[in-house]
Amino acid sequence: MKFVNQIIIGASLSAMLLLSGCSSKMQLPAAGEKVALMPTAQYMPTKTVEEGKELPYEASENPYLAKRSKVNKGSVLLFIEAKKAKRKGKLTVAKQKLKVITQKDDSLSGPWAMLGDIAVEEKKYSLAESHYKKAIEINDQNINAYAALAKAQRLMGEFHVAQNTLALALDLWPDFPEAHLNLGILYDVYLNQAEKAQMHMEAYLYLTDYKNKQALAWFEEVKSRTGIQTSFVLDKAADTKPVASENGGAK
Repeated sequence: MKFVNQIIIGASLSAMLLLSGCSSKMQLPAAGEKVALMPTAQYMPTKTVEEGKELPYEASENPYLAKRSKVNKGSVLLFIEAKKAKRKGKLTVAKQKLKVITQKDDSLSGPWAMLGDIAVEEKKYSLAESHYKKAIEINDQNINAYAALAKAQRLMGEFHVAQNTLALALDLWPDFPEAHLNLGILYDVYLNQAEKAQMHMEAYLYLTDYKNKQALAWFEEVKSRTGIQTSFVLDKAADTKPVASENGGAK
């Protein structure tokens, strides 16, 4: 499917270079580790209805973008140069510049995340996992690194581990659209749990105002397979909200 290799990660340049401020709340799973799927239904957005009228949804703030720190100008310039080199396919040059940043300043998360991106391009997924984990160790609010880490883990065939990583990303930011999208991909294509896939695809579409037509078409196709027409994004007080069960069914 077209979305299998899609992962949308957006952040400003300054945000990509954020400083660390706190330690991780939960342990990240590692490739090769046997883990059970984590529950994720609790991270669904919910509509608020007053007097029969739906109120505009107010998404919670992205914790990664909420934090602002002063970054050395030289590091910023090197990071820009590394991005340009990566865009042009000059991966060795990009890695050299990023490694200079990491050696000069061990408090920056973004360079490690980009090193992870480069490792993925080079199909060095285990190395990518290591780089993304380093980025999260430095700044455990770097939700983009969680999403990228989950992609690398998925490419290694570590589907349960990738699901856990995305669940941890949603624990940091329940309204993270791309985490919902990538959970939908995992549940549908790799874990054979279409009901849960439908739930998270709907969350992604709801949080992005249904703008992605390809995702919408996939969502409708999943709905045709599950037969579930009731929305997972309902008022908290509604009794008819479907819940994806642990065995993949809806109850």
